[in-house]
Amino acid sequence: MIKNIIFDLGNVLLSFKPEKFLLRYIDDLKRINSFVSKVTRDKIWWQLDRGIISIDKVKSLFFNQYPEERDLLILFFDHWMEMLTPIKNNIKILRELKQNGYKIYVLSNFIKEAFEFVEIRNDFFSLLDGRVISSEEKVIKPEKAIYEVLLKRYNLIPEECVFMDDVQGFLKPAKQLGMFTIWVRPNTNLRAELKKLSVKI
Repeated sequence: MIKNIIFDLGNVLLSFKPEKFLLRYIDDLKRINSFVSKVTRDKIWWQLDRGIISIDKVKSLFFNQYPEERDLLILFFDHWMEMLTPIKNNIKILRELKQNGYKIYVLSNFIKEAFEFVEIRNDFFSLLDGRVISSEEKVIKPEKAIYEVLLKRYNLIPEECVFMDDVQGFLKPAKQLGMFTIWVRPNTNLRAELKKLSVKI
């Protein structure tokens, strides 16, 4: 029986669509897609998620690494936290789950400054029973240790947990530990998926 609902943040509770944002300034989707892929999949970005490098240092490294993208880098780093906007339907579900007696947790790869920014601006964080944020723990998904931190810190039984994430590869360690999982894609009916697991929603 599921008692604990564990949410990822990016593209589960908070939308992060830098491509859409950058199209306001540059009418070249191919270039934008290539740029976003280069930046967010770079090992430097993962160091930000892990909390072991500063944003100023990352900017400097990217400017050196991708000098031809300087204009997009400036736009991206000047505005990227504004791109983190609430996914209202999923937050509504979170609120209903809380009202229905489930414990609510967040497990997310998230940059320190960005988390501080969204935590202040989104009141659903006050509903959480706990959280594990990569930059605070210095460990990131899909490393098994970050899932174990959540389970141990809050004394959770894996078989009583459902974990949802927009990255399919991040679900595997949760499954291996015994959790139920939901892969959240743009067209996922989260309410229906939870009902399949007999969650009251």
